[in-house]
Amino acid sequence: MDTLRRSTRQWLAGSVMGNRGFRTLWVSLIASVAGDQIFPVAVVVSLLDAGGDATVVGGVLAARWAALVSFGLFGGVWADRLPRRHVMLASQGFLCCVVTVGLSGVTSAWVLGGMVFLAGAAESFFRPAFQACLGSVLAPAQRPAGAALNAVSWRIGAIAGPGLGAFLVSFASTGTAFLAALVAFALSLGVLLTLREPTLARAPRASAWKEIAEGVHEVWLRRWIGAVVGVTALQSMLTIAPVQVLLPLLARESFGGDSFYGTGLALLSVGGLAGGIVSMVWKPRRAGLAGILGLAAYGLVPPALGLSPAPWPVYVCLALAGFGLEVFSVQWVVSLQREVPAERLARVTSLDWIASSALTPLGLALTGPVTSALGTSPVLLLATLAGVTLPLTALLAPGMTHFKSQPQQKKNNAEKRLTSFPQHPI
Repeated sequence: MDTLRRSTRQWLAGSVMGNRGFRTLWVSLIASVAGDQIFPVAVVVSLLDAGGDATVVGGVLAARWAALVSFGLFGGVWADRLPRRHVMLASQGFLCCVVTVGLSGVTSAWVLGGMVFLAGAAESFFRPAFQACLGSVLAPAQRPAGAALNAVSWRIGAIAGPGLGAFLVSFASTGTAFLAALVAFALSLGVLLTLREPTLARAPRASAWKEIAEGVHEVWLRRWIGAVVGVTALQSMLTIAPVQVLLPLLARESFGGDSFYGTGLALLSVGGLAGGIVSMVWKPRRAGLAGILGLAAYGLVPPALGLSPAPWPVYVCLALAGFGLEVFSVQWVVSLQREVPAERLARVTSLDWIASSALTPLGLALTGPVTSALGTSPVLLLATLAGVTLPLTALLAPGMTHFKSQPQQKKNNAEKRLTSFPQHPI
């Protein structure tokens, strides 16, 4: 028994779960994801109860994207200026205040839309701060497992959260759902209060726009980062967004009804869950190649939707797409934590995030009119070509196959950084 206890202690000491800072961030993330998933369900049901139609619901939910685009860059700047713990605490505290408004039974679309916008603004600050803080609390050897475990937790929340929200509004009330979201955000806040964030050496502060330019400069120094940001943004607009719009429509037209749609979304999340679990133990020699091939797997979904006479090929492709997206996500996050200076990581993360956030709603908005004008098949063909060829073409960028700059390039990058921004030494 003593031997087993010693072995367990030794395993915990070397594993990611033995890292107290990671455990704190992990529990906080689980609670925050639960709140993130319950909150929009409560908002949508409140709108429908008040007689809102699809246009009203879509407009209110679009407020989140407007907030992400408006505040995404500044969220990264402040996460690099201040202790990341403080930024996350402020974000979760602000979310508690926003969700509290829902307890009053509000049904006004304008008020609910304002709540969604403010929640999106808080998310714009929380995400880059969380990713940057995660990189600082984990040792380099722990980062793949840490990123994968967080991905698994997020996927579990994405599967269970909407179901819990639907259960609460069905068997209790929307007020109960808002209360559950409030409890989740408050728990995340309380856990973060115990976080001990490592102290980082911070450069002298400049204007917000100057610091945004520094984040852009970090991407410019590593062309593979810029290539990935561009590819993921375009794929989100040209492939993922059309699938999100056409999947529920084709479910009714070709695959028997709404159950196909729900099953497909569930399998996408299950595939992502499997990808996260695999990434906890798998360390590919060519991280970039593994990530890009995983990203390209989403390109299998549009042709399956357009050509398959039966549901199961679409189900398989959706599960593979979820698996590939999570493999890409883990390799991408770990590589950014390794390659980008810690004091500028949040800004680079926010640039990546805002690129996809800006183009995704454009893809969602254009899919309907383009489909009406050209037909479903041409749209699915374009989605297939973009989903497969864009990631594979990105492999031509220097450093892409390993998601890593070469030693000489790293040296040149450091010299360029010092000469370009002498007032911000690293």
